[in-house]
Amino acid sequence: MGAGKTDIPSDQLILELLRHTPTMLLLDEFQTWFDGLTNTKQYPWKNWAFNFIQILSEIAKEYPDLLVLVVSVRNGTSDAYQQIHRVNPVQVDFRAGGSPDKIQHDRRRMLLHRLFENRLQIGEAAIEGVLGVHIAEYFRLLGTPTSEQDRKRHDFVECWPFAPHLLQLLEDQVLVATDAQETRDLIRILANLFKSRGEASSVLTAADFRLDDDTSGIGALLDSVANQQHRALRDKALRNLTSVTEAVPDHGAKVPHLQEIVGALWLRSIAVGNLAGAEPAALQVDLTQAKPVDDNAFQVELATVIENSFNIHQDGARLVFKEEENPQAKVMASARNDKLFTDGSDLGQLAKEVRYIIGGTEEVAKTFRVIALPRNWLNDPWTGLEESEQPDRWDDRLPILVLPEEPDRINERLGRWLKDHLQKRRNTVRFLIPRNGTSNAFYDRDLLVLARAEMKAQEWGAQNPEYRKLQSKYQGELRDILKKRFDRFAVLHRWNFGDPTKCEFHVETLREQGAKVPEAIEAALTNDLFVPEDFEQLVLEAAGNNSSVGKLLKELQEPRPAGQDCIPWLGETAMKERIVRLCAKGKIAINLRGMEYLQAQAGEEEESAWRRLRPKLSYTGRQLEEVFLLPPSAVPATGGTNPQPGAGSSGNGGLFGGGMAPTPTPPGDMSGGQTGTGTGGMQPSPEPGGGIFGGGAGSPRMPYAAPATSPLNLIGKLEGWGIGPATPVKSVMIKVDAATGAQLKELLKKLPDGMTFELSLDKEGS
Repeated sequence: MGAGKTDIPSDQLILELLRHTPTMLLLDEFQTWFDGLTNTKQYPWKNWAFNFIQILSEIAKEYPDLLVLVVSVRNGTSDAYQQIHRVNPVQVDFRAGGSPDKIQHDRRRMLLHRLFENRLQIGEAAIEGVLGVHIAEYFRLLGTPTSEQDRKRHDFVECWPFAPHLLQLLEDQVLVATDAQETRDLIRILANLFKSRGEASSVLTAADFRLDDDTSGIGALLDSVANQQHRALRDKALRNLTSVTEAVPDHGAKVPHLQEIVGALWLRSIAVGNLAGAEPAALQVDLTQAKPVDDNAFQVELATVIENSFNIHQDGARLVFKEEENPQAKVMASARNDKLFTDGSDLGQLAKEVRYIIGGTEEVAKTFRVIALPRNWLNDPWTGLEESEQPDRWDDRLPILVLPEEPDRINERLGRWLKDHLQKRRNTVRFLIPRNGTSNAFYDRDLLVLARAEMKAQEWGAQNPEYRKLQSKYQGELRDILKKRFDRFAVLHRWNFGDPTKCEFHVETLREQGAKVPEAIEAALTNDLFVPEDFEQLVLEAAGNNSSVGKLLKELQEPRPAGQDCIPWLGETAMKERIVRLCAKGKIAINLRGMEYLQAQAGEEEESAWRRLRPKLSYTGRQLEEVFLLPPSAVPATGGTNPQPGAGSSGNGGLFGGGMAPTPTPPGDMSGGQTGTGTGGMQPSPEPGGGIFGGGAGSPRMPYAAPATSPLNLIGKLEGWGIGPATPVKSVMIKVDAATGAQLKELLKKLPDGMTFELSLDKEGS
């Protein structure tokens, strides 16, 4: 070598070594080694191996007398395979050539050679003596033709200590072994099986796989196939074992081969294709060791296992383990029998689940009323529904009507439906619409079968816990489907009573599912469809007409006439809050049943007024008929501090602390006594005059007066005189016989803006 250091030997150095000693190099499992090498900057081993093998391949091609390179790979798709084939080597395919029997013969000899060091040292005569009973029963039970018996006997001897039907089962049906890697898995399975059961059995069969013992080969098998279905089926089989032992008294005597039968049937049931399972004769062969198994005793034993298991099914002449349990088969058979549900109970169950997935939580139920409309919702929506779901029993909760199908013409169908089937509160409903392309839920057989299965499992669950598990299973499957079923909702946009086919609806997309749908609907209505300006205009019109809050809310629950855009109904609480918000902005005033006025104070910030006024409008129901909306100038800016109600829409107004009269009082009459409790009162006078509230006009008027009394009594006087919120009055004078400076100052602070007042008084003392 030269002075420099290289990563791999040079071709000249290797040639020099080979000329000294010609070599044959055999690289077994080359693919596993090559693919496992790292190829990083620090450890570029794969690059080194690539270059080294390249040099060896070229030397072997050019100097075959010096180097013979033999490499084994598993398949032709790996980098290792491509690397070896860069120099066009001679290929030898061990799977090709020869008959299938010869290939299988070679495979099994290789298996035994790799499993046992001394297998060839055991003579055939000794093996035949051990296998005599098993082979004879095999021929008898499976009806092997005489012409085939010698060949079969040779197979048994050659495969011992394993039965050839076990190897065939594992190779051709369970593992479907076709390459060396799966051969390694098979060797591992057989090795574990022999270690666990080799000394106890004269020949190892499918019956030696014990489900409760991973060391018997079960663990290695499941690791090799990596199939979750096999694992699940094993769990089912173990539960069947437990079921038989619990159901059969003295099962050790009555079912002596229970472990073997269940283990063999499980292994044969995980076979691929249509060969899954086994006929009873094959299972009896699996059980046979040094002594024959009595035919009648075996039939009784097998029948006992089948009767007390719930995963063994009959598939023609074969028995097979399946994941489906007998309870499940019973439930599903009943669910598919239409004759059992002629009373419509399955439709009710489906509707119940629809209601639950949308409005089943306690929080949703407080705010929303979810109603699943029936199959014939277009023509007869209310028949069959619970009494609480009838429209005349609806409360203040927001109604969500769940449609069983997508209407073909949404505007026309829903407009006609509202006119024909809902006589009031037409603007409050939300229609929940299924996804495009879905059929009527109550005609969807898949949904009905799941609903029926849930019902039957629940009905039988009291006697068998397996049915309760099935109920949860079917219920979960049904709810998962229903949660994804609805993706839109519709609310009324424009109403046309004369021609409901011309009604228009907002149809909005939903991204939420299940119990999140109601809140998503309200969020869309509030943020996207509710127009605050339209609502404010309607409230201001109501205030100008001195309408009650109750009347306004009833109007909002109905469509607006003359093709006007409907204002989405957000619920009584939300609507009242928006009314109070307008009051806090100074846009309106509110008369709370004559007991208190709500109005923003002069200079008061909106948020401060909102916090002060928000709790005031707590009335509901008929009480709201006595709560009136007024223009803000119709009452003094008292801010809701318990004043006496004034009258008129402009000009002079009343004030807390005294009576009211349309006559003036000369200056200087504010003297003596407590506020509103003096001996003076209201006296009629034809002259216009002043007072602290200013003079009135001299137009003809009807005078009224009341003696000093409480503010509440004065309010009653106003109602008796026929003075309402909009009644104009003139020459209003309130006489206060005596007051302190603080009381007077507080009184002046409460006077409304936009008016002028005179003040005269007599100050006592010096």
